[in-house]
Amino acid sequence: MSLFSRIPFDKQLIERAIAKLEQQTSAELRVYIERYLKNMPVLDRTLQVFDELEMGKTQARNAVLIYIAHKDRQCAVIGDIGIHQFVGNEFWQQTTDAMIARFKQDNYTDGVVEAIQKIAKELAAHYPNRPDDVNELPNEVIIHE
Repeated sequence: MSLFSRIPFDKQLIERAIAKLEQQTSAELRVYIERYLKNMPVLDRTLQVFDELEMGKTQARNAVLIYIAHKDRQCAVIGDIGIHQFVGNEFWQQTTDAMIARFKQDNYTDGVVEAIQKIAKELAAHYPNRPDDVNELPNEVIIHE
């Protein structure tokens, strides 16, 4: 049994949602999925992954990370200072809560895709797509054992 079959997320559908987001905005978004937290609070782990992926190095500091530890039923959404200054903690928490609600219904992929769509609206409002936009971060969903 491969890792992908044990994780209840459709990687291709999520990557298509990321690609669509990046057609609407110059901002960047990554999704990181692992089975378990690394013996730390979810927000600490999310910040750690954000740093490991060097997401704070985008030109406009407008990267967003969706982090999921699906077996621990934990997730978080954070954005770099460039977008956080516009949306604040409440937006990230509402997005996380909506995703968790879908997870509780066993709609894992839908939860992530809907979160990406919600984030896309905010990112596009503050960082619309530009003709000279460069994709600074990969769109691939990271699935880590």
